Amino acid sequence: MEEWLLYSILALTAWGVWAFLPKVALGYIDPAAAFVFEALGGAVTGLLVMLLLRPRLAGAPIMGIVPAFCTGVLGYLGLLFFMYAVRGAAKISIVAPLTALYPIVTIVLALIFLDEKLNLVQCAGVILALISIFLIAHK
Repeated sequence: MEEWLLYSILALTAWGVWAFLPKVALGYIDPAAAFVFEALGGAVTGLLVMLLLRPRLAGAPIMGIVPAFCTGVLGYLGLLFFMYAVRGAAKISIVAPLTALYPIVTIVLALIFLDEKLNLVQCAGVILALISIFLIAHK
């Protein structure tokens, strides 16, 4: 198995469980408290990665630091919004797949700013994903 595929499967598994656990947590605590505890979990994970893997931080170029930092800010803002969506929705089975369609935003940004191209099949996939938003959210 190629390394990228293994990491992709591990990410898929981690994110699948990640999207499920807030529904359990929100049965006992409010979204803001759940957010804080998840952020603490993220901070502990970041500290462990820093200590165990010792990434080279000194001398990192600002052109890498700024988007990496913004990734963290936007990731946690998305998490906070996700927590409120989970609390307000009756079913995690609707909120999780709906919010998991975020790659559509990534695709649009990549097309505009990175000059990436999609083939016909990939375009069809994006169109079907957009249609799925309406199908998933329909009552």
